Parts: sequence; structure tokens; C-alpha cells
Amino acid sequence: MRFRYFDPMQQSTIEGDLTAGAEVAELVDLLTTLRADCVPALELSGSDGSSMVLGVSADRAVVLWTSAEGTSSHSIGAASGERMAFDYFGALTQLPGHFAVPLATALDAAGGYVEAYATTGAVPALPLAAD
Repeated sequence: MRFRYFDPMQQSTIEGDLTAGAEVAELVDLLTTLRADCVPALELSGSDGSSMVLGVSADRAVVLWTSAEGTSSHSIGAASGERMAFDYFGALTQLPGHFAVPLATALDAAGGYVEAYATTGAVPALPLAAD
């Protein structure tokens, strides 16, 4: 599983490989130290073309999912008038607050995607709405 994120300090994209789901939480911890006011998004991608983006803001996150077939969807959280903001590869991205789920839920879904990808092709284990 590949990962990438934009490092605002270096003004460049950082890429690498993940082998365990627990590494997702470690990367998110790192990202929150890079820019606390607008955390860089973490993108995970499989060789089949599927991908997951985590947009983190404090204790919440938006999960954006694209299947291997190219259909896209987003996480569904509680009703909220508050917008979510994160840095998507150098661009401020704002999404409705009701797309956000608790950060722990997003980390579990992303870790599960990494862990199960090799055997099942994995679909995130959280409610999603089609875009």
C-alpha cells in the first residue's frame, strides 16, 4: 500500500509504503505536527486504483474513498454546521462538517484498508455516501 502527503515545510510531496495498519496512526500523528492549524491530508492508494484520503481536523476526520472502478464516496458523520478544513496537497480544502467522523473511527477504517487490502481489496469499514 502506498501513501503520500504534502509536506508544507519542504513544499514537496512525500511518498512511501505502508505494511501495517498501525502505521496510519503514526503518519497522522506526524502530519498534525507539520501544520496544526490545517493538517495535510494523507492519501493511501492500492495497486488496483482504489484510494482513501484522510482529511484531519483536531479530533475529527473526513474519509474520501475511491473504488478501483472509479466511484467516489465520503464518510457520513453527525449533523454539524461546522465546516472541516484540511490541506489537500497545498490547497485549503473545506467540506461540510457532517462528512466528518471521530478521528479514531477514521484511523480504524484506514488501518483496516491497509491490513485487508492484500487479501480482499478492502472497502472502508464505515458508512459512506456516494458523491
